[in-house]
Order: sequence, then C-alpha cells, then structure tokens
Amino acid sequence: MFISPMLLQTAPGPFSHSDYIFEPKIDGHRSIYSQQAGKIRLYTRHNNECTRQYPELQLPFVEDIILDGEVACVDPSDRSIRF
Repeated sequence: MFISPMLLQTAPGPFSHSDYIFEPKIDGHRSIYSQQAGKIRLYTRHNNECTRQYPELQLPFVEDIILDGEVACVDPSDRSIRF
C-alpha cells in the first residue's frame, strides 16, 4: 500500500518540541516501506515500486507497518555516509 509522503515545506523558523524526536539530516533515497499481510514492498515518493533494489531491507515485522524514511548507509569504519 502506498501512502503519499509529507514533502518539505518552508517554515518561518526552526521547530522544537519535547513531544518530538529529532535526528541529524542524512541525505539518501526517500522511500516508503510497506508491509501488509506479510507482503513487503518499497516505494519511492513518486509511487514507483523499488522493492528489488533493496533486498537487505526486506525484513518482516511482527505486525503490518508503513514506514516513511531515508535509505542511507553509514560506513562503520569512519561513520561516513555511503549511497
């Protein structure tokens, strides 16, 4: 199942709130991970299926889930980002 991701918007200033968790910006490939009835699919933000390109991400969760995030890899030897 594909759900359109929230895209960037201009804001008047930085956002900060104790109800939210923030992490550093890592530039990678935006993707939607969808697991429904045990079937795993990955999509780009434009609804192009890219499941085959990421076999290492096809790990099942206990329950159905939809995740929206960046696909990136950190080199453990120097903590640099690899694409």
